Amino acid sequence: MRMKLWILGIAVSLLAANPTSAIKVYKTTSEGLADVKVYVTESEGLADCIIYVTNSEGLASGNAKWYFTESEGLADVKMYFTKSEGLADVKVYFTKSEGLARCDVDWKRFKK
Repeated sequence: MRMKLWILGIAVSLLAANPTSAIKVYKTTSEGLADVKVYVTESEGLADCIIYVTNSEGLASGNAKWYFTESEGLADVKMYFTKSEGLADVKVYFTKSEGLARCDVDWKRFKK
């Protein structure tokens, strides 16, 4: 009986969980118009997030898988990529392996 309740509890929590949506990123050339300033590091170990970029919005999910959009209006967050680590809000490392992507940053909280 306990096992059935446990399985039922797991099933209900999975059904109630909100799906994570893709982070749609717009690259802005103006620091003043950006929601967040990002520095791209060459070292995984120095990064706050390891990001995987997909070519399809449908394949992107969660905070670590991004889709770059050309439309500022459709973006979840506008990012300015700075060359100065000290000016950045977040440091990211881009990976070519989808399985290595990880990020605990809530990008939408930066939205102005």
